[in-house]
Amino acid sequence: MSMTTNNYKRADSIEFAKKVSRKIKGWYRSDAYHDNAVDRIVLQREEIYALFEKVEKVSVKKLLRYLDSSGFFYRPSSANRHHNFPGGLAEHSLGVFRIVEEWNNMTPDERRKSELYNFILSDKTVSCDIFTEKMNYEDMVIASICHDLCKAKHYYFKDKRVILGHNSDPEPRRVHASLSVKRLNENGIQEKNNEEMIQAVLMHMHLFSKPGTTRYADLQKKGKASMLTIAVWAADKLDASRHPAGKLHKQL
Repeated sequence: MSMTTNNYKRADSIEFAKKVSRKIKGWYRSDAYHDNAVDRIVLQREEIYALFEKVEKVSVKKLLRYLDSSGFFYRPSSANRHHNFPGGLAEHSLGVFRIVEEWNNMTPDERRKSELYNFILSDKTVSCDIFTEKMNYEDMVIASICHDLCKAKHYYFKDKRVILGHNSDPEPRRVHASLSVKRLNENGIQEKNNEEMIQAVLMHMHLFSKPGTTRYADLQKKGKASMLTIAVWAADKLDASRHPAGKLHKQL
């Protein structure tokens, strides 16, 4: 049985769970949270598809197919940093979206008192009113969920470790923000009419780079940072801080 989201027919949860069980067999983190990794990964996949059901400004059929085929839902988010466990990439992406969405729904006073505000710095690249400006829902979904899109093919499990592998992605050493934009372009999300979304993905690693650096020059070419760019950048840091690295074991 299959389910449909934006004209993309995907495998149902039972079929997907069997696939995940094969892919992550034997791997776990040494705490109770990860005892039911397959169930957690399946639920995260359903939550992400539910978000994409409301996206209408662009066709996401090809992008959804890529999320399923690339291993996005069960891959870790890093080798030895935050969310370095099966399903960590999807969990982190959802975490970023939830933080961005919460910020978008806050009043100016709530924003000033929020945890996210501590991650937002004063900088001349900021041109928006960070206390009042609202963001487009569809841009929030795609930019948040796909800010680390390229990582879906970066990591694999080997010898009790998460490895950054050349055989998993042909360009693993390219700056992953730029590579994530490339993957979006390849899967139907072009920069035309999506400038804010693409800027948010491109700049989420080093929004406040120093003058003279390549990333600072990139931002100047793109224009001043939008609320979406600032929110995704800060939410990425905040969510990562909530889930520090843990030791990944192979079950014997």
